[in-house]
Amino acid sequence: MNAVPGSAAKLDLDRLPPHVRAWVTADRNQDLTVMKEQLSPSVVLISPLTDAFTFDGPDEVMAVFESAFELLSDIEIAGVTCADQDWVIYGTNTIGGENLEEIQWLRLDDAGRIERITLFIRPAPAAITLLSRIGPRLKKRGVMGGAAAFASGAARPLALALRVTEGRVMPRLR
Repeated sequence: MNAVPGSAAKLDLDRLPPHVRAWVTADRNQDLTVMKEQLSPSVVLISPLTDAFTFDGPDEVMAVFESAFELLSDIEIAGVTCADQDWVIYGTNTIGGENLEEIQWLRLDDAGRIERITLFIRPAPAAITLLSRIGPRLKKRGVMGGAAAFASGAARPLALALRVTEGRVMPRLR
């Protein structure tokens, strides 16, 4: 297993395969065009928020990232590691001033392009905040219908409850 640890500024990008290197650099810079060029035509994105559906093909996948970039700030790639055709990118961001950590598990095809992206997000308050805000943006981009905006709106009270619990209750438990 190869590891490329460190802060975004210290990552040894030269050790990464070309499509992963381009993806990491473009992600840090929110360069959707370059990110899309790294995707296999049959790419699938596995949502961190639901098992109800996937996002299929480069256009849908990039609509998710474009929508997320509108919501996220302070994007940093802190580490990259791999085993065979699987690459894992660890990043930190903020959403509405809250810490959001993400893992992008990338599976490469035989040509080295990204064929599957599985996203993991923590902590729960940030993940649910993202869910509560991303639906209308996905609808605007034609990736999801009106139910997406409704589902996002329905998650707002849960996001608020989790943020309050995280900020006021959890610190008192230790």
